[in-house]
Amino acid sequence: MAGHPREPEPGTGVPRWVKILGIVALVLLVIFVIAQVTGVAGEHRPGRHLPGGHGISAPPAIGRPVPGHW
Repeated sequence: MAGHPREPEPGTGVPRWVKILGIVALVLLVIFVIAQVTGVAGEHRPGRHLPGGHGISAPPAIGRPVPGHW
């Protein structure tokens, strides 16, 4: 039958597991973005997981004495 488009063979195209993996990745990305935008994920800074949660402080300005460091 010349001139008629061929019917696609069943089972061709993107595998189902790839589609499912892509959907799961997209859902996780959306959840991550929502958590970051709303603040649910918490504040991110250096030393967030250190005891006291104070993190690393900025170095003092040049010429200023640092208490306890003479």
